[in-house]
Amino acid sequence: MTSLAMPVLVLLSLALIAPLVVLLRQSLTGEGGQLTLANYAALVTSLAYRRALLNSVLIAVSSTALALALCLPVAIYIERSVSRYRNALAVALTIPLSLPGIVIGFFVILLFGLTGIVPQIFLLITGERQFNFAYTFWGMLLGYLYFQIPRAVLVLRGAVSALSQDVIDVSRTLGATPWRVYLDVILPALSPALLSAASVSLATAFGAFGTAATLSRGFRVLPLEIASLFTESFQVERAAGLSIALTCLTVAVLFGLGRAGERAQR
Repeated sequence: MTSLAMPVLVLLSLALIAPLVVLLRQSLTGEGGQLTLANYAALVTSLAYRRALLNSVLIAVSSTALALALCLPVAIYIERSVSRYRNALAVALTIPLSLPGIVIGFFVILLFGLTGIVPQIFLLITGERQFNFAYTFWGMLLGYLYFQIPRAVLVLRGAVSALSQDVIDVSRTLGATPWRVYLDVILPALSPALLSAASVSLATAFGAFGTAATLSRGFRVLPLEIASLFTESFQVERAAGLSIALTCLTVAVLFGLGRAGERAQR
């Protein structure tokens, strides 16, 4: 069995472990080659990096929460509805998975930029541009939702399809309203899948670059600061420190959600 996994283990070593080891070594190296923790301390002492980290957490958590709230009803509709439109919706939701983050950012700009479609419509009707928020937190939130929703729906659909209809029918027979069935039966049964979907969404959001690079002007996130250090100011050691910090944060969140999912399945 180990031999079957060997190609994946080799690829994992080359594409993940080796780069992380190099990044870790660089992150602990100062300008003179000495051992230092200054590259990690910058995340606390620098206002720009601290704000970028907080922005990353804010956009990741808020977009994930909103994506889950939107995706669960959609997953239930696709898997439980007899509507002829459910398959078309399922196919349509896979389209964003094939689009680069930069293209998603351009979509948001075309819709809600200063000269976007929606502001121009309001300009014609009211004489003032409204909803031109593409380059704000709300524009970035919309962009993140664009690529998070399909991933969350894919995770939730399998759990919804496996949900026992008998349990739902018994609850209704006992007099539970549709809202109580949703809160007391469906949500607890799907909590492991919701946590898995949250893990996928958070991991994607923490590392998102293309959409953030397209939409970010005043709202900077940590991946943008890391890229700027690598490509513009050539502070490789500082960029490595921020990269390791972001990796540790993401792994810690995923580990916590994984443990919570295990407890929810018991």
